[in-house]
Parts: sequence; structure tokens; C-alpha cells
Amino acid sequence: MRQRDVDATSARVLTYATFPSDIGRILLVRSAKGLRLVRFGRDLDVDGELSRLPAGEKAVAVEDSLKLSRVADSIAAYLEGRRPRFDCALDLSGATEFTRQVLETVREIPCGSIRTYKWVAEKIGRPRATRPVGQALARNPLPIVIPCHRVVQSDGSLGGYSSGGTNMKRRLLAIETGQTGLALEPEPRATRRRIRFLLDSES
Repeated sequence: MRQRDVDATSARVLTYATFPSDIGRILLVRSAKGLRLVRFGRDLDVDGELSRLPAGEKAVAVEDSLKLSRVADSIAAYLEGRRPRFDCALDLSGATEFTRQVLETVREIPCGSIRTYKWVAEKIGRPRATRPVGQALARNPLPIVIPCHRVVQSDGSLGGYSSGGTNMKRRLLAIETGQTGLALEPEPRATRRRIRFLLDSES
């Protein structure tokens, strides 16, 4: 919630900033521990997102573009096709241990590479947990910074993406891989073949 809604003397302070981009307005939220939330979209409800942070805690959200300018600049550079390092501290304190393992593993996938849900499950030592991995990524609080869009199905289909749907996932992969046909999806089979080719090239 915003500063006027809570007595700041008894609340934990979160800083936030918003900025425009080609994928809609982007909201960044930071705690004392690090970056806590990334949200974006054409119809982004900033007040609604802030009102849900953090659940069950006293907190005050204070707008501070300066503190978040480095992350904002990195995301802007990424959307322009450059490859900035998202090496800022992250606040994953609200995640379960399983979700944290998934997110930290996915954070290490290099830009321009893709992996499968099965690969992530195997990396964290839970080879049968493919579906829970997908569920954990659906709750990713830091899309783009933690690149869950780089994780696809083993058959070459894209799988879901909670931050704007499958079309947004295609768009981000197209920015990174140069495979622009992924964003158009004129032929789903051709799309899956291209993704399988990218997967094979990583093995």
C-alpha cells in the first residue's frame, strides 16, 4: 500500500517505481533485502499490485525512481536487444524452499538459451517434479530478471507464461534468440521444431 495508507513509523518500507516500455508499463518494487517484484502489462494496475504487497505485513510503499533506476535501465536495455546483467540482490523471502531452488536455478540460464521444465527438475534433484516446477515458475515474482520465459516443454511447445501469456513468452524469446517466427506462430508445428532445434543446440 502507498505511504498515506500506513503509519510509516511502525511499518517496513518498500520502494517502487514505474516506467513505460514497449511491453507496457513496468512496476518495480524493492525491499531492504533486494528487488521483490516485477510486473508489466498494457493494463497494469499499479495501485492493485501495491495493495497486495506484502500480505499480512505492515508495509508502506514509497515511490523512489532513483533507487530502482539501475534495474529499470537494465530492463530497458534488455528489451532493446542488448544483454545486460541482472546482478542486483533479490528478495525471495516469500518463496518456499522448493520455489526458491527453482527460481535460483532458472536465474542461471544464459540469455539466448532455453531449457526444459524437466531439465530444471533434474538440476534441483527432483527429476519427477516437472509439474511443480511449472507451478513454481507461474508464481515467479521477478519475470525477465528471473527468466522463466527461457523454460519450455520437452516436446518443443512453449508452455505457459503468467506475465502476459504465451505471446509475451514468444516475444521475449524472439528478442533473445533472433527466432522471430516464434512470435508470429503461423504454424505451431514449425514453431515446435524451431524450439526443439534450439534445445538440441544447447545439449
